[in-house]
Amino acid sequence: MDVQQGYVSLLEERRQVDFEDDLVLLTGMLETEPLAAVQVRERYRFFTVDEYQDVNRLQQTLLDLWLGERRDICVVGDPAQTIYSFTGASPGHLLSCRTRHPDARTVELVRNYRSTPQVVTLANLVLRGPGGQRRSGSVELRAQRADGPVPELVVAD
Repeated sequence: MDVQQGYVSLLEERRQVDFEDDLVLLTGMLETEPLAAVQVRERYRFFTVDEYQDVNRLQQTLLDLWLGERRDICVVGDPAQTIYSFTGASPGHLLSCRTRHPDARTVELVRNYRSTPQVVTLANLVLRGPGGQRRSGSVELRAQRADGPVPELVVAD
């Protein structure tokens, strides 16, 4: 028996669900039970989603169901920092947020307080990638610290 099959069998045997199951069940309930959806929307008015670049389709669907027709949402994210693509996460939800919420205000956080100008300049070059064009949704960072040593860029296999 492989690990995944054993995990599912154990959940079934113990009559338990995991986090992903919670999301699936809640999404199904909000889609099929209008009264439950109304109660959730009345109880939870404002939503903040941090690391929005790591939202997957199921999470986006659940968020849309929670919101209903309201637009009381604040999202924070950086499309260049998607790390959960193996779970189906996509920066596309973040990048299309302005289309879904045209009246939303965008605040780009571009000031870097941690790194020297030399490191920030190199980071901006790396984020541009081949061809030197800014990627969709990316920002040009600006260093706020004093100069430091010149970093060394090493390309490795």
